[in-house]
Amino acid sequence: MNRKVPVDLPEGYVDFFKQLESWQNEKQIRLKNECEFKKYDVLALLAANMKPLLRQKPFHLPISLYQELFTELCSFVSQYRPDTAKFMESLISNSEQLISEQIVQEVLAEESSYLLEKSSELDVPEGLLVFTLDHALRPFLRLFASLYQQELTQDEFQNWQFPAICPICASKSHFSRLRAQDGRRIMFCDRCFSEWEARYLQCVHCGNDEPTSIKYLSIENDDAYRLYTCEKCKGYLKTFDERSSGRNIDLFIANVETIYLDILAQEKGYTNHD
Repeated sequence: MNRKVPVDLPEGYVDFFKQLESWQNEKQIRLKNECEFKKYDVLALLAANMKPLLRQKPFHLPISLYQELFTELCSFVSQYRPDTAKFMESLISNSEQLISEQIVQEVLAEESSYLLEKSSELDVPEGLLVFTLDHALRPFLRLFASLYQQELTQDEFQNWQFPAICPICASKSHFSRLRAQDGRRIMFCDRCFSEWEARYLQCVHCGNDEPTSIKYLSIENDDAYRLYTCEKCKGYLKTFDERSSGRNIDLFIANVETIYLDILAQEKGYTNHD
């Protein structure tokens, strides 16, 4: 059953991301039989160097498979967003020259200068180029990250120094959940689907833990979805309280659906420090 959100989102907006997630899930299942990743001692590496895993170790994947998924994704986007068709055609026709080990590393590093250069060469908007490259990469990232989910949820891993940064892929997290059984905060990475614990009463951006300056906001009749705010750095974090609803949710879609919370936070002068 579709959830009714308290604002009108653009027509087809949520459905597009639901279909995209389904597409990525299907590709991830397929990739299990087609590529393998070396597994590292992630807890030791994170403790020793205080850097996300993919800032310490290389991420190698079969380039031919990435190119194949990239062209399939471009066709998918063209189907659901016909207004992008001419750009998707350009990306598909140039995919062999575009997809390389270097482009993988640039996407992971979010290196805008290189990607801006490529978007100019192909006459494709930079945001659209980054979107397709990144989302075609995500099934690989999620397969890689799944190797470490058990370690990240162990009690030994409770003091990650950068709670808003994914310890696996280094992406910024904008969403968390309060676990039903104990109310502990679990951060979520919508890029690689990693989850890790962060302190409940602490700003994930600046580390402030003064109770009087950590607050939360919610919308009437939508209490399970909250904005936790920090008065010191004016940061905010979207959060789903499993205790209030008594149910689990798709965190990826919840992050998409709750764009109204981002709008509310920004209207009140808060930022996610992206």
